[in-house]
Amino acid sequence: MNLIECIKSAINQLLGNKMRTFLTMLGMFIGIGSVIMVLGVGAGVKDMMMSTFKDVGKGSVMIQVNNWSPEYMINQDDLEAIGEMKEVKEAILYTENWSDVIKDYKDEDKWVMFAGVPYNMDVVQKLTIVDGRMFTAKEEAAKTNVCVVSETYAKAVMGSNNAKDAIGETVELNIAGEKHSFEIIGLAEQMTFPGMPEDMMPIIIYLPFATMDQITNFGDLRSYCAAFMTEEGYDPNEVAYQVGRFLDKRHNVKNGYTTQSATSMIGQLDMVMSIVTGFISFVAAISLLVGGIGIMNIMLVTVKERTREIGIRKAVGASNGEIMRQFLVEAIILTVLGGIIGMILGYVGAAALGGAFGLNVVLTPGMITFAVGTSSAIGIIFGVYPAKQASRLDPVEALRYE
Repeated sequence: MNLIECIKSAINQLLGNKMRTFLTMLGMFIGIGSVIMVLGVGAGVKDMMMSTFKDVGKGSVMIQVNNWSPEYMINQDDLEAIGEMKEVKEAILYTENWSDVIKDYKDEDKWVMFAGVPYNMDVVQKLTIVDGRMFTAKEEAAKTNVCVVSETYAKAVMGSNNAKDAIGETVELNIAGEKHSFEIIGLAEQMTFPGMPEDMMPIIIYLPFATMDQITNFGDLRSYCAAFMTEEGYDPNEVAYQVGRFLDKRHNVKNGYTTQSATSMIGQLDMVMSIVTGFISFVAAISLLVGGIGIMNIMLVTVKERTREIGIRKAVGASNGEIMRQFLVEAIILTVLGGIIGMILGYVGAAALGGAFGLNVVLTPGMITFAVGTSSAIGIIFGVYPAKQASRLDPVEALRYE
């Protein structure tokens, strides 16, 4: 019996016991499907997070003050000194995110986030103006009450489908216990958050840093937050460390500042995703092991049931190798078919989850190789023993078997 005949015979045997075949492959469905689902969703989450960090800027570094005492605050002199470093392209001061609740057109509460940023914020973080304009250096210096809001503001707050309707309107924010009004002069591209539905995303409002600084009673352009862009050719992580120690020395403190580059954030995300993926893949591997044992068990039962058939084949000249090959092919077809179906089910499940959370799920060549390769390996590993048992049967004893 050649290989083609072995494959045809194996398929006929599997189709002749459909329920048994399905139950035998169930472990493969679950194991391969789980791994593919985890890898697919993981790739989608990673892709979305990478695109989010890409908006921050690959060479950007954030600086946070570790102590809220005023003497730790980063001032204009610090900023100029950082900007003069050869490794630094440009540095800015900003205020961390504040939040407030405003009333929308239905008189319902709407959550907003706002921050004081400089007119040149886009040197370290992508800030795309889709309509209107960004406030100017002159407006910031004059501490003007103007702002740029998310492009979804008109729809979410005003109930208008025309985003431009927000320009020229006034938004009132509670800052440090007092109400302040700001004229909307521009619309920024909506910032997205992985896994968060669009209608739940907060509206972001960008105020001039100097205006925010004056309202919060500092008034001298100091802040607990700063950022800078690293010059090309320098390692952002090394420059981040240097700047942190530089600020410690200027303020005569120790470990007073936390600096974190966008590249280190991406590295941390990648590590977390790898750990989660590895753990769930390990759990799925246990399912594959159980599925493999189940396949071996069923193949042993099949050998027992087909003992007389094996005896007849050996009596007419079939060699041990041909018998072994026939049963091994059956095991491999069983597992490969289970792996392919599991891969399809896993991708469908990943796509469903991705659709629910706005993730772009992909099926990579590596995932396909894993599904087919792993299932084939399981078929060979757990199919060899039953196949050997079948090939070693004595033809005389096999013919007597009832």
